[in-house]
Amino acid sequence: MISELLKPKSFSFNNTERCQSRCITCNGWKTPAECANDELTLKEWQQILYNLHNWMGNYEFIISGGEPFIREDIFEMAHYASELGDRVNVVTNGLALPDKLDKLLNSDFTNITFSLNAVKNPSIHNTSRGRDDAFKRTMDSLQNLNYMNKHYSGHKWKNIFLSTVVMPSNLSEIRPIAEFCHIEGIGVSYQLMDNGDAFSASTDSQIYENDIKQSAIKAIDEMIEMKKEGLPVLNSYNQLDAFKLLIHTPEKIQDIQCMVGENNFAIDPYGNCRICFCMEPIGNLKEALPQDLWYSDKANEIREKIHNCKKNCRLLNCNFK
Repeated sequence: MISELLKPKSFSFNNTERCQSRCITCNGWKTPAECANDELTLKEWQQILYNLHNWMGNYEFIISGGEPFIREDIFEMAHYASELGDRVNVVTNGLALPDKLDKLLNSDFTNITFSLNAVKNPSIHNTSRGRDDAFKRTMDSLQNLNYMNKHYSGHKWKNIFLSTVVMPSNLSEIRPIAEFCHIEGIGVSYQLMDNGDAFSASTDSQIYENDIKQSAIKAIDEMIEMKKEGLPVLNSYNQLDAFKLLIHTPEKIQDIQCMVGENNFAIDPYGNCRICFCMEPIGNLKEALPQDLWYSDKANEIREKIHNCKKNCRLLNCNFK
């Protein structure tokens, strides 16, 4: 049981599971198309945002997916939250953005994060996304938006970032990505490949085969060195050290306490609320207020499971504290 003074600190809202990519690191795109009929409406999202604001006061959250810009009403969702006084961020693959850049530039999003897994070899990114046009479309959206952000007046300034999934196939891209971000004046966060199931306990030690473990550790050492050099690597030194532990001695990761039960508040496209992405919901926000779910017996039951959990998803960027 947690104190009634304790509130969540990290908010992630998925407005859809639909996606145009076919990523090897995610199974969300396999969601049946008819599930879109069960997604929260804009009005339902607005009610949830209103209830959360009444409980939390001004707070910050991120919209992700799926690909969140598949839903055209995402701009109205962000505007409503901004009108309440809340900060809204978004993660995107960039595929839906070429004809939305003006609208995005004048939107209420504060931080915009593009998912990009390579800059030197486009085929690496395309393969990871399951689309031959993924690199060009994402890069065009990113660079055009970044140029407009720097040179067009009268818009709401955007903070632009990259998020890169680190996989055996793109270890050679680690430095080129950071150098690209330095030139563009944006930051990058690296995230270890989660093997499709958030570092599943059954596959923890198999995320990297023995013959590439040393290459992976070398790549993480390079992230640390680049951060020291002043390149815009946003991961903390503690997290980068933890990445090395996962590859070299994964059993030691269990010494890092998982805090998602006390920190995280996630809402899926259907209104289900979770405090851990990998565990069952604590309830549905169409039927209850967020604070009632947060302090509920079900939430405390999930927190107990989290405290006993051996998975390594505690290292994911959205979870690591």
